[in-house]
Amino acid sequence: MSNTTISTSNHAVADAILEPILNPANAIEIENVTVSFKASKGIYTAVQDISLTVKKGEIVSLIGHSGCGKSTLMGTISGMVKPTAGTVKANGNVITNPGPDRGIVFQNYSLLPWLTVYKNIYEAVDAALRNKSTAEKKELVEANLKMVNLWQHKDKLPGHLSGGMKQRVAIARAFAINPSILLLDEPFGALDALTKSNMHVELLKLWNLDNREKTIVMVTHDVEEAIFLSDRVVVMNNGPAATIKEIVDVPLPRPRNKKEIVHNEAYMSIHDKLLSLLIDKFSINDIH
Repeated sequence: MSNTTISTSNHAVADAILEPILNPANAIEIENVTVSFKASKGIYTAVQDISLTVKKGEIVSLIGHSGCGKSTLMGTISGMVKPTAGTVKANGNVITNPGPDRGIVFQNYSLLPWLTVYKNIYEAVDAALRNKSTAEKKELVEANLKMVNLWQHKDKLPGHLSGGMKQRVAIARAFAINPSILLLDEPFGALDALTKSNMHVELLKLWNLDNREKTIVMVTHDVEEAIFLSDRVVVMNNGPAATIKEIVDVPLPRPRNKKEIVHNEAYMSIHDKLLSLLIDKFSINDIH
């Protein structure tokens, strides 16, 4: 074999390795999606003709004013909301219902109050990963509880935990079923500022442990949270019939340090841009 042939072969192998890194596959594809509901005064359209693609391993936040359709759009990805028009795909498959490839964390934790921390996670793993043995399921539960530093609290009921601890249980449960897509619907909205900041770091640690393979879509009202966590921020127009106003890239290097990032010029520029998109302009004559 000639040197030229070997060189060409080596380039082909290198290209094959780099291709999924440089050009990751689409994890989520939202194509011309409209969602309408029957209301007392007729048909209410929550979101209209929305298209959005999220790459594998990307973290994308949806922000906007209340009623702009953020959670509705998230619902179409989870499979809990069926589009009136258009299609939503996860990993190339059209979404028709919820599935174990998509883990969900809500603001209210959604933990079963009569089950211990351990059992809350085990029940989810048992239901989603039926092909695994009991020993494998127990190993998953233990590993994920240790990842969020809650193993020592495994026998407690949710009612005996703080808000931050409950949210860590909910996140551990979502990661334990190992979904390729994680959906976060205002997961930290009810937490105090310090706990919320710690949860951001914990979430990114788990994402990094997964080698950034997991795709995350998050609904939030918090601009700082969106910038710190995300690769892109999707700003929604006000509803009804909400659309995407603008998508803002967050090209800040990772890992990100909370104390340092706020002094970064790029961070401040992105922060100002998002605020300008969210705050409706008004004149002095509008103030009464």
